[in-house]
Parts: sequence; structure tokens; C-alpha cells
Amino acid sequence: MDKRRIELLDGFRFIAILCVLLYHYTNKWVDFYPYGNFFRHIFSFGFLGVQFFFMISGFVISYTLENTNSLLAFFRNRIARLFPPMLLCAIITWLLALALDNQYLFPHAHQPKNFLPSLTFINPEIFSLTTKKDFSWISGSYWSLWVEVQFYAIASVLYFLNKKNFFRNMLLVGIAISLEKYIPIFLLQWQQQNVFSGSCIVALSRWKHMNELLNISFFIEWFLAGVIIFHLYKGINIIRNTYSGICAATVLFCLLLHIRAFNTGYFYAVFFATLIMIGLFLLMIYRKKYLFFLQSSLLSRIGVISYSIYLIHEVNGVLLINIFGGYLGKLSMLSPLIVIILMICFAELSYRFYERKAGLVLKKIFNGLIGARA
Repeated sequence: MDKRRIELLDGFRFIAILCVLLYHYTNKWVDFYPYGNFFRHIFSFGFLGVQFFFMISGFVISYTLENTNSLLAFFRNRIARLFPPMLLCAIITWLLALALDNQYLFPHAHQPKNFLPSLTFINPEIFSLTTKKDFSWISGSYWSLWVEVQFYAIASVLYFLNKKNFFRNMLLVGIAISLEKYIPIFLLQWQQQNVFSGSCIVALSRWKHMNELLNISFFIEWFLAGVIIFHLYKGINIIRNTYSGICAATVLFCLLLHIRAFNTGYFYAVFFATLIMIGLFLLMIYRKKYLFFLQSSLLSRIGVISYSIYLIHEVNGVLLINIFGGYLGKLSMLSPLIVIILMICFAELSYRFYERKAGLVLKKIFNGLIGARA
């Protein structure tokens, strides 16, 4: 299999990050915008860009694992890629909040203690439970990194335990993780009928809370879809293999269950958006020429730097729109476009002059530590 970068995936990342940006700059913080709810119903489902990122990760991590020699090397590469941008973006977000957020719109961005969960990619509630102090993310959008890291851990361990049967094992474990979250929820619904003792109810409540802390169970279906699509990309005929076909069908069923959990007004939109995501991947595999519009150098480049855009965009972008967007007067609805361009420019500079160099330094440090221990 070709080990070069799959450029079309960068086009997919462009779509995902654009959806997230438009959602946050037109919907989520609507009370902070000088243009109010001008765009509200146009980009109200942009949050699904995160789910698209999860699907892309399922594909990319499967691809990456097949080209990585060891579990240690995998995590060395992941940390070298993820940590430097997070460090820079978290510091900038904190400083900008201190300088501009006089209304305290984002109180968590003002608190240095919130660097701890942000820089470790660990759910802040875990720190809150262990220290009895209130922790949060520096920027709310960092929550998805905790989900990503959990998937990295599960997928990498399964791969290096048994490379030959990774596909089967990943789907089976993923299905189990996906379905188990329904058990405490379902059983707790019987609580009013006095079916369980008090201790059982406490145990079920703790189980449910644990799923909320280790929230991969609420999103793993998207990653699994990406894993399945990767194996289609490799040319494996899943349908001809009865066992793999059943597992893949079960994954799609779990994904449908997850989508069904959205309220009625959202179900059809989310279902349709999911079909588009899967359809884009299938076109990449079987009809690549139809996606020519995603192969432009500009869109691909934005996809390459999309991680930094994601990390820097929310608190900083919303503050800039809130404080300066009003100066545009009747043209204030152009402020999201201006801020998006600013975020892209920042991410390009960060990637070109900082991230890659910092990543190489981290790899050398890790290699030195490994060599010293050896």
C-alpha cells in the first residue's frame, strides 16, 4: 500500500474545520455576536464537523498504525504532533482572555490551573474528582482531544497485541464499548419500579458516570466507521468475509442507534450528514475524480493546518468578533469571514515556523530518553 500522505483526507479536514468554525461563529455563542442570529439556521449543524474529524481519525490512525514499528513509537509521534500546538494555543488563549475578556465571557480561559487538563488532554472532571477543585478546559473545544486520545490508546494497544486480527478485534471491542453505555441507562429506568436495591442503583449510577468520564463510548461509532472505510481503501472485500461483514453491519447499526439518540428535530439532519460523510469516503475510494474540487492546494493546506485552527479558534475568535465586529456596522456579518482568515493565517505561521520544529525536538528528546534507558 502507498505510504505517502493521502491528500484528499486534507480536503476532508478542510470541510470538517470549516463546519466547526461556521457553527461556533454563527450559532453556539449567538448572544455574543453583533450580528445576532443572522446566520443561525444556516450553519446550525456545523457541530457535526467534529464527528467528521472522528471518522477521519479512524481512517488515519488505522493507516498510521500499519506504518509504525512499535507502540512507543506511535505515542512518541502522536505526542510530538499534538502537544506543541496545544501548548502554544492554550497560552495564547489564556493571554488573550486576560487582555480582552473584560466581561468574563470565558471565565475558564482566565484560570492557569486549567492548563493541566488542556496540556494532558485529560477530561477536567477527572482532575476535579481527584483534587476536589474545579477544573475545566482553557477552551471548550478541547473536549474532543480527550475522545481522540482514548481512541488512540484503544486502537494502538489492540494493533500491537495482534496485528493480524486488528480489524476484527477493533470492531468487536468498539461494538462492546458502544453498546455497554446503554446498559446502566436502561436499567436505571426501572428505578421507579423498585427492581433494584439501593446499592445496585448506586453501582449503576457510578457505571453511568464512568461512561460520561470516559466518554469514548458516546463517539466510538464514528471512529469505527473510519476503520471500516480504511479497510475498504486497502482493497479488502468485507462483504465476502461473513464474519467481518457482520461486524461492519453491527457497527453501522450502533452508529444508527447513536444518531437516533438525537432529538426528533435533529435526527434526519444528522442522518443525512452522516451519509454525506460516508459518501465522501466511498467516492475517495471508488470515484476519486468526482472530488477534484477538494484537491486544490489551498483547501489541502487548510486541512493540513486544521488542528491548530481548531485549537485557537473558539475563545479567541468569539472574543474578536464580540469586541471588534461591531465596528463594521451594517457589515458586521462579515466579521466571521475576517476572523476565519486570521485563524488560518495564524495556523499557517504556527505550522511552518513552530510546530514541525518543536515536534522534531520532542522526538529527539524521546529518542534520547529511550536510548538512555536502553
